[in-house]
Amino acid sequence: MRLPILCFSGKETIIVYACDCSTEALERTKEVIDAAMVISVKHRFRLFCCDFSTNGFPKWLTCNSCKESIPQEQRAFLSDVKNNGNIVTELTSSTEADCCISGVDFVTLIFTLSAVPLHRMSKAIAECFSVLKPGGLLLFRDYGLYDMTMLRFEPSQKVGYREYIRSDGTHSYFFSLDSTRDLFVGAGFIEQELEYCCIKSVNRRNRKSMRRVWIHGKFQKPI
Repeated sequence: MRLPILCFSGKETIIVYACDCSTEALERTKEVIDAAMVISVKHRFRLFCCDFSTNGFPKWLTCNSCKESIPQEQRAFLSDVKNNGNIVTELTSSTEADCCISGVDFVTLIFTLSAVPLHRMSKAIAECFSVLKPGGLLLFRDYGLYDMTMLRFEPSQKVGYREYIRSDGTHSYFFSLDSTRDLFVGAGFIEQELEYCCIKSVNRRNRKSMRRVWIHGKFQKPI
C-alpha cells in the first residue's frame, strides 16, 4: 500500500508517514521500501512507533507553532490528489518538515481498526480526525459482517458483539454499514462513500473458494 502511493501517485512531493504499535512491523516495512531500490521514495517515507488508540498521535503531526515564521510562498498547501494506518501529506517546505507538518491531507485505515478493541475505536477515529487538515480525507477498508474469517471463529473466541479474539491474542471486529457510519460520523466526519465489497476468490492450489466481505468507506473532515 505504501510503495504504490509513493511511486505511482504522480506526485513526487507526497510524503507518507507510517505508524504501528509494533517496532518489528515497522522494521519489516522499512525493509520492503529499501528493497524496492527506488531512491526517490526513501526520503519521502517516514516511520514512527505509536498506538494512537491509547496514547494519541505525536503533537508534531498537528503542531503549527512555527507557521508564522515561514514565508507565505513556502507554506504547505492542501494536496489536490485524492490518494495498515498510513498518513499521507504533501509538503512544499523543507523548513516546515524539520519543525512540524501542521496536519495531513489523507489518513488510510486499511484493515487496521478491526484490530483495535471496540471500546477504543472512538478515540482512534477522533485522533485521525484531529490530525487531518480541513477538507482532508480518511480512506477506510476493513472486515465486514459475515466475512469468511468471522464464520471460522469458534464460539469460545467471541468476546463481544461482532468482536473476537484471535489465537495470537489480537482483536478482530466485523463492521456493518451502520456501525461504521456511527463511528465516523460520530467523530465529526462527513460520509462520502460507504459500501460493502463482496469478493469471491479461489485458492488455485486447493481449489477452495473464499467469500470475503469487506467494508469500503471514504470520509471527509469538514472544511
